Amino acid sequence: MVTISIETIGEERFIRGFNRIEADMADMRPIFQDISLDFYRREKQIFARQGDPAGFKALSPAYKKWKSLHFPGRKIMQLTRRLMISLTDPDRAKAGDVVKKIGRKSAEFGSIVPYVHRHQMGTRGMPKRMIVQLTRKDKIRWGRMIHEWTKDLIREHLN
Repeated sequence: MVTISIETIGEERFIRGFNRIEADMADMRPIFQDISLDFYRREKQIFARQGDPAGFKALSPAYKKWKSLHFPGRKIMQLTRRLMISLTDPDRAKAGDVVKKIGRKSAEFGSIVPYVHRHQMGTRGMPKRMIVQLTRKDKIRWGRMIHEWTKDLIREHLN
């Protein structure tokens, strides 16, 4: 019979390191804060490009004419800019318009401007214009951000 035994010096330190990693991962607020910045950057792109990856549906001819008379130069989805600001610049947004909840295990970002859902989902008289959209690339990027954050914790506690 052969017995193989491995002892490591500093095993307790190694275990303590893993315990610290586990404790740090129980509070994901730091990485959620980084993801929130990416969310707002992405929303700025969507508004700047008038929809992304596909553009926003065109305005009806009658509404386009009215808008050009009363709000010349304003782009689609930017009549008062209230919705846009709530999704791109939460610090400037009107109090109560922004959803930014960052907890230990979850995060939520968005807008509660009263008409946001009508634009996001569309109505009988208005086409859907996806203001908040997470593409596959966005999801992969956020996954990589979480992955890098986790790797940094491992490096920090196990070195």
